[in-house]
Amino acid sequence: MSRAETRALGSLVIAGIALWFLQMRFLDGWQVVALPPRHMIATYLFVVLGMAIGETVLSGATAAGRELEDERDQHITRRAELISHWFLVAVVNILVVQLILQHTYTSSVFAPLAIVSTSGVVFTLLALLFAAHIVKMIATLVLYRL
Repeated sequence: MSRAETRALGSLVIAGIALWFLQMRFLDGWQVVALPPRHMIATYLFVVLGMAIGETVLSGATAAGRELEDERDQHITRRAELISHWFLVAVVNILVVQLILQHTYTSSVFAPLAIVSTSGVVFTLLALLFAAHIVKMIATLVLYRL
């Protein structure tokens, strides 16, 4: 496994742990819990700082014996970023359409999304950011194996 793959795998694990912690604090079952602002800020800071510290430690651990990044590595990084970008665009559009349909057709088969509260919006935005990073790391690992 190359240094870039090791870094992607480590980053995937760190982001997975951060996303797990985030959902543990914001969800009760599948429902977003209304949280006080102090609790949301503390969770946000803990997750962001934890991710930053984890990535810094990972970067330091994988820096030993650093190989030069060639054109293939740069190409894979660009493709993984593009895949992550389009994932984020698609999910945001799906959420927008879902919210519009849920408001338009109140008695439809569309399950209501509980993201209209402040807690719901904060959780959804943070979860989407972490999910996009996870998609990028998975895409990086897959592209190195192709």
